[in-house]
Amino acid sequence: NGGNNNSSTGDFSYGIEGFLIENGKLTQPVSEMNVTGNLITLWNSLVATGNDPRLNSSWRIPSLVFEGVDFSGL
Repeated sequence: NGGNNNSSTGDFSYGIEGFLIENGKLTQPVSEMNVTGNLITLWNSLVATGNDPRLNSSWRIPSLVFEGVDFSGL
């Protein structure tokens, strides 16, 4: 899952995979999607963090919920 970002503006586009959530339930895996936006705007739209940290490389991160995220490929 590659991607790119502009460190001057904060704009980004990354390939992602995950699960579709419908009516509060995981319904199916999704892949070959992109998430695009601006890092400052994204972090300002953080609305919730989970209590489920998982190891990712050398650090742990919980599930994160953001408002107004742009996805393509779904």
